[in-house]
Amino acid sequence: MTHRSSRAAVPRCGLHPAPLALALQLAFAAVAAALVLPDSARAQPASAQADRAYSIPAGALDAALARLAAESGLLLAASAELVQGRRSPGLQGRYAPEDALRALLAGSGLQAARRSDGAYTLLPAAERAGAAPATLPPLRAKGRREDETATGPVDGYVARRSASASRTDTALLETPQSVSVVGAEQLAAQKAVSLADGLSYTPGVAQQSAVFSRMVDDLMVRGFNVANGNLGMLRDGMKYQSNVYDGGMEPYGLERLELVRGAASVLYGQLSPGGLVNAVSKRPTVTPLNELNLEFGSYDRRQVSGDFGGAIDADGRWSWRLTALARDADNWVHDVPDDKRYVAPALSWQPDADTRLTLLASRQSVDTRFASPLLYQDVASGVLPRRLFLGEPDFDRYDSDTTALGYEFEHRFANGVKLRSAARRFDADVRWDYMMANIAPVSGGLLYRLASQRDERSSGQTADNSLAFDFDTGALRHSLLAGIDYYRRTYDSHRWRGSAPSALDLADPVRAGAPAIDGTRDRGSDNLGEQTGLYLQDQMRLGRWALTAGARYDNSRSHSRSYLSGARSGQKDDDVTGRAGVVYLFDSGWAPYLSVSQSFQPQIGTDSQSGEAFTPSRGRQVEAGLRWQPADSRLLLAAALYELRQTDVVTADANANQYQQGEVRSRGFELEARWQGRQTALIGAFAFTDARVRRSRLAYEVDQQVAMVPRQAFSLWSERRFQDFGLAGLKLGLGLRYTARTNIPERGAQVPGYTLVDAMLGYELGELRPALRGATVALNARNLFDREFFTCTGSDGCRYGEPSTWTATFGYRW
Repeated sequence: MTHRSSRAAVPRCGLHPAPLALALQLAFAAVAAALVLPDSARAQPASAQADRAYSIPAGALDAALARLAAESGLLLAASAELVQGRRSPGLQGRYAPEDALRALLAGSGLQAARRSDGAYTLLPAAERAGAAPATLPPLRAKGRREDETATGPVDGYVARRSASASRTDTALLETPQSVSVVGAEQLAAQKAVSLADGLSYTPGVAQQSAVFSRMVDDLMVRGFNVANGNLGMLRDGMKYQSNVYDGGMEPYGLERLELVRGAASVLYGQLSPGGLVNAVSKRPTVTPLNELNLEFGSYDRRQVSGDFGGAIDADGRWSWRLTALARDADNWVHDVPDDKRYVAPALSWQPDADTRLTLLASRQSVDTRFASPLLYQDVASGVLPRRLFLGEPDFDRYDSDTTALGYEFEHRFANGVKLRSAARRFDADVRWDYMMANIAPVSGGLLYRLASQRDERSSGQTADNSLAFDFDTGALRHSLLAGIDYYRRTYDSHRWRGSAPSALDLADPVRAGAPAIDGTRDRGSDNLGEQTGLYLQDQMRLGRWALTAGARYDNSRSHSRSYLSGARSGQKDDDVTGRAGVVYLFDSGWAPYLSVSQSFQPQIGTDSQSGEAFTPSRGRQVEAGLRWQPADSRLLLAAALYELRQTDVVTADANANQYQQGEVRSRGFELEARWQGRQTALIGAFAFTDARVRRSRLAYEVDQQVAMVPRQAFSLWSERRFQDFGLAGLKLGLGLRYTARTNIPERGAQVPGYTLVDAMLGYELGELRPALRGATVALNARNLFDREFFTCTGSDGCRYGEPSTWTATFGYRW
């Protein structure tokens, strides 16, 4: 690993792009255009006018051929060894059977030879097509689930593939790192309204109060924050928000929510060592989709949501999708709304099996109020009622408007090389005023507060371009990925303070009105960050061995200007990170693995002792794991044992001096089980996390468990249908979430652990009357028994947990 860091005055903030990044991106785009345009401009072959439409996703070649055989009636013959481990680009559109077979074999290294009996034999492309031995068995459709893609729907609650840990569509069994996949079906069944809700049944995750997560996707993974500063929150494999307070992501707009645990900078650049969360957007579909939901619930909750899509033309070359949601609701905290508007249109064009262009857009507005952090002693003593609004109705607000627009383009050339290009622009406008309630302990029944007024705008521009191709070196099969990505973030924050007219009397909370804001002292700043990365990854297969190796070079720069002092600063960093992993694949579905991976995270500022610019903090993880996912099953068992260290951590003393002397070490063990039966589904997770501060300028932190990280956490969700009991259409879900006590190092105090129970009762109304087919009704409860609890990120960062909430949903799909 190499690194270079420098710090210098910057004449201006936020206006100069990175020349290297722009030059590389333009060069890549020019080469892509030169290669793709002539190929795309060719006339459609006559076979494209055939009368049969196919929709076969990219994936394992044997599964794609089996599906083609079942749909077309072709008789195919091949040895299992010949097709094993090979990939197909998939098929979308109308084709004659022979042309469909030829398209599925593109880039696989195989060709089809027609026999005298009308069947087709698969041969290596280098061999001359001719008669093959008649003893080769025909390849017939088996009904397997390898047709899943890394961006498509999850089959029930059990995924088989993901791209978040590799940037390629890869089987989970071949991935040498812990990955959890939550599909849209699970998000809907558990009524997740935030990413934190969606990940509440996955191992290794700690989160704050749900009221806070309505505006912030704030998560701890394996003892490290993956959200603060956009250090681990991705959308469709690229960095998303530039400010953690931009409003979060709407789960209803997601096809998948994926969590990669542990260091993963080799493909994404600067990240938290805890890992990353990748939210996968819903995409256009050629299959007609019509869904409408009405929701009513606790605290005057009213919500309508819809998801629509389908093919535009008869050939399925054009397809669309529109996902939308509107919510008007109050909150369990008095005088706090929970309103949201969300709309996400998408359009896809696929002129042939080798080319696809998808446009993705979204617009989101959030209207709520910020949940101010509280002092530990005030929450632990219960002196502050958990439903009491501690702000001022005439002053407090949180209004967030975010817009995103991007594209994804893929093209596979005749030689099997695959080009992928993606880019997105994200903008956020946040108006955020609140009363700070953690400045002094409650005294004499009075709560003293300060006012904070914030006006913030942020943007993110990200692009990723890569080439992927397969080749063999002897018995070793390679899938090589090479690419360049670029991320530019701006964050312009204006912050003012003010005093409350009077203290809040908790016994008689009469509101004092709007506070007096000092508009002459802007405590905010204007910030710019840029990152350019070059990455290379090789996924290799040697018999039963699957090996992954990768390396990345990053160049990053940051600039800031303080509005209060006028001081300007800039910093440049570069770093090299890597990863290596190995998996052994047994025929029975067992897959043990071992991996080493790295991360880096820039630190802004200078060391108060040495005066040198901070170097990036670095993470390194060693992980050993075991998965079991038998073929033709809907079962996944996973276990992982890891050690994760982050060095060069910045800590501050009581005088706000900063020192880069810290180190955090996390060791743990995680279990995850997912099973989807005919009438029963089960999700189980357990995590033991020993995350300790090993070195720090603050003596009280040393050898203490990281705040808000429980040493043990356990969750279990079970869903049951009752068709065998004569109650077809009825389903019941029950969930249990246990979080052990957590630590507050600066106080030497403990936050009590808690156990929460969730429940779901649903019914398909079509079982009552055929005319109601597609109509469903469901009742969800979170924290069913209204358990009181709170979470703390520190002695002045505590928040109450969400009480019992109920939601009734009426849905209709046609």
